Amino acid sequence: MSKRIRSILAAIALFSAAAAFPAAGGEAAVVDGDLVIPKKDLSKVARFYPVVIEGYRMEIIAVTAPDRTNRVVFNACQACGPVGYSQRGDSVVCKACGNAFKLSVLERERGGCNPIPVGEKNRRDDGANIVIGREFLKLAKDYFSKL
Repeated sequence: MSKRIRSILAAIALFSAAAAFPAAGGEAAVVDGDLVIPKKDLSKVARFYPVVIEGYRMEIIAVTAPDRTNRVVFNACQACGPVGYSQRGDSVVCKACGNAFKLSVLERERGGCNPIPVGEKNRRDDGANIVIGREFLKLAKDYFSKL
């Protein structure tokens, strides 16, 4: 394969990866392997938090639902994979199939094209932050693509 073709293929792969994962909407940090999301960043506007675990590029969506609870889901689903979601009004919409899910059902409904919930038992709230442990993130890595 020529050098030019390899360069073109590399550019396409890089563009495709960037398109599949929107820019982070907040300033999450990885501390001792855990993803730490500041609660002050959360609102009715979905925030996207990327994290790399064992060579897998993962992304978390965090948002405040209409009932003022914080909802945390993976930006992937069991049906369409890691294509992800975008926000449209009070819903997130699957970029692959177009199914829309109200913010009020995030983390409450599972399966199909619903965003994969993190769940309250798999995260902790230290008052200022939502913390998702590295061990739990490692369990979910197969929903995403390896870098």
